[in-house]
Formats: sequence, structure tokens, C-alpha cells
Amino acid sequence: MSETSKFTEDILKSATEKAESIVREAETETQRASDEAKVTISREAEAIVRSARADADAVKRRQISEARHRAKLREQQEKDKIMQDVLDQVQKRTSQLVEEETKYVPLLTHLIESGIQELGDKAAMIHLSKTDLGRNPSNMEQKINKSLLGRVKVEWSKEPIDASGGAVISSLDGKIRIVNTLDQRFEALEPRLLIEARASLFGE
Repeated sequence: MSETSKFTEDILKSATEKAESIVREAETETQRASDEAKVTISREAEAIVRSARADADAVKRRQISEARHRAKLREQQEKDKIMQDVLDQVQKRTSQLVEEETKYVPLLTHLIESGIQELGDKAAMIHLSKTDLGRNPSNMEQKINKSLLGRVKVEWSKEPIDASGGAVISSLDGKIRIVNTLDQRFEALEPRLLIEARASLFGE
């Protein structure tokens, strides 16, 4: 083999070895990059799955919370309907009481007397509903405590008040008014009635 041929062969052999080394390094680098990519992708995939599960759990919790809230709201609405029915029944019974003269007149008398005492004046104007004005106030006056009438001059207004029953007792100049109507009594009683009814019906 000539020197030229040997020189050429050595160069080719060196180039081949170098090329093979580069290829091996490239393959190694490619494998390392591939492994790193797999690890990264796996981590990202796990993170995505965890995030998706967290989102799904959050959606589930929100839906359960919303369902409970809707159920609680419906329950409260039903309770409110029942309580309103209770109030309506009490108010209806109060209105019917006015028609039961044997029970109502003593109550009306008591409301007038307590109003006169609370007014604490030497004269009082009694205001009644249209229905009660028809009962003849002079007859009503006979039922009022005699000792009270001895201390207070009572006058009866001819103008009816807008009330289902009871009375408004005022000073003669109208500057002081004691409202002892059935409507006012019912309104004052309503909060306590609601509390007692809720405790009795719902244990609240």
C-alpha cells in the first residue's frame, strides 16, 4: 500500500470514528432529552390531573352547597307560609271576636278604661269604630268603672276611626292619643306570637 493510500485510509478511519462518536453523543443527548421530556410531561400530566380533580371537587362542593341552600330556602319559604297562615287565623279570630258581643264588650270596656288611666287627664275623648258607634256609646259608658268616671269627664267622638275594634282615647284637643285598638294590640303581639309559634311548631 502506498503512503498516499495509507494516509487516506487513516483520515477516513479517523473521520469515521469521529462521526460515530458524534452520533453516539447525539443519541445519548437525544435519549437524555427524551427522558427529561417524559419526566416533565409526566409531571405536567399529573399536575393537570390534580388540578382537574381539584376543580371537579370544587364544582361538586359548590353544587352540594347550592343544593343545600335551595333546600333551606324552600324550607324557610314553607315555614313562612305556615307562620303567615297562623297570623291570618289569629287576625281572623280577632275580627270574629268583635261579633261576639258578650266577649267583646267587656274587652272594649277594659281597653277604654286602661286608655283613660294612661291618658291621666281630667277629660278624655273616646274614638270608636263605625261598628262600635252603633252599639250606643251611652250604654258603653254605663259599663265603665264608676269611680273612673267620677274623676274623668268622658266625651264620645261621633267620627268613626278606621279600626276593626277597640278604641282611641285622646285629650280633648287631640294632642295626646292612646291607641288601644285591636289592630294595634295585634301588631304589638305579632313578634311574640311569631316567636312562640315557631318554638311550638318548629322547635326554633
